[in-house]
Amino acid sequence: NGMSFLLEDLFDVKDIDQDGKKFDNVSRIQAMSQTYNLELTLDVNTEIYPLKVFDRFSLALTTRLRKDDEPDDGTWDQSGFESHADDFQYVMYGKVFKHHSKPGEPDTSVFV
Repeated sequence: NGMSFLLEDLFDVKDIDQDGKKFDNVSRIQAMSQTYNLELTLDVNTEIYPLKVFDRFSLALTTRLRKDDEPDDGTWDQSGFESHADDFQYVMYGKVFKHHSKPGEPDTSVFV
C-alpha cells in the first residue's frame, strides 16, 4: 500500500470497566502496547467486538482509509476502492481533539 499508519501495534487488554460499567453495550478497556509501551484507554462496543482481560488485538491509526492514498470526504465509501477497513474486524472513526505534553517529560497524551 502507498501509505503508512501513524501507529500500528498489538495491544494486550489489562482491565475492563475499571471504574464500573457506564453503558450496556460499551466497555472502557485499558490496554498496553507490545512494541511502544503505550497505555491505551479505549471505549469499545463489546456487543460487536467482545474483548476480555488478556485478549490481544491489533490497533492502527491512519489519516485515510483508502489504500490508494486518495483523500476521503469523511463519509462511508461504498465505491469499491480498497480500504484499510477491509483488513480489520472493528473500525472506528474520530478526530484528535486534544493532545497534551508536559515540558521536559517524554509522555504525551492524545485524545481522539
